[in-house]
Amino acid sequence: MAEGKTGAYVKYALGEIILVVIGILIALQINNWNENRKLKKLEAQIYTELKSDLLQTRSEINETVAKHKEIFKSSQKLITDIYDRAPNSESIYQGLAGSSYSFQIIPKTSAFENLKNIGVNTLSNDSLRIVVTNLFQLRLKRLDDELGMKQAEMNMSKLIQPFLFKYLAVDFTQPAKYGFAHADSISIYKLRVTNYDEFLGDNDLMKNLQLSLYNRGKLIDDEIETIEEIDRVVNGIEEELKRLKK
Repeated sequence: MAEGKTGAYVKYALGEIILVVIGILIALQINNWNENRKLKKLEAQIYTELKSDLLQTRSEINETVAKHKEIFKSSQKLITDIYDRAPNSESIYQGLAGSSYSFQIIPKTSAFENLKNIGVNTLSNDSLRIVVTNLFQLRLKRLDDELGMKQAEMNMSKLIQPFLFKYLAVDFTQPAKYGFAHADSISIYKLRVTNYDEFLGDNDLMKNLQLSLYNRGKLIDDEIETIEEIDRVVNGIEEELKRLKK
């Protein structure tokens, strides 16, 4: 009888242990499920913020591309007009002034900076994490620096500005008024190209105009390629968001 009671107690104890173990495993499983759910929610939030920043950056790049293309066209016409020795005109002035314009693109990177603080490994998709990191740390930084030409002597503004001071003069026969959103309007005089024969024959000016035109073309190419890369990454993010919602 004693042996029978001992066997029953052993079975009871084993049953209790098994129940406790099963309870612990279930609790761990629930805890893991909750943690995975939190991580998925965080990952989805990061992707949503990254997508928002990229779409804003894409919009800004698109606007800049349109400006560059307009100036590219007018600069090409200016070079042709100089070669053809066209008469002095407003379009000559506009082409010369515009050829020195440059535009700064400031990529939206707050979401990526937040990701770096949290840890880039929060993004569980390895291939997508790599392309996101490369886009923000390489492509967009390179674009912000205008292909590294900001401080270079081949910078478009530096190439053309000396000729603006050399050839542009105030035309006192053409007064103009300019208004501002938060200030009074002002009365000034327009500018025109002076010493026109010297202007037409200035070989250094022609060289710099062509170099500036070439640099602007390279910028347009780089900006459009960046838009294409942003589109690929955004598509990847959208697919990943669908997966995380399952």
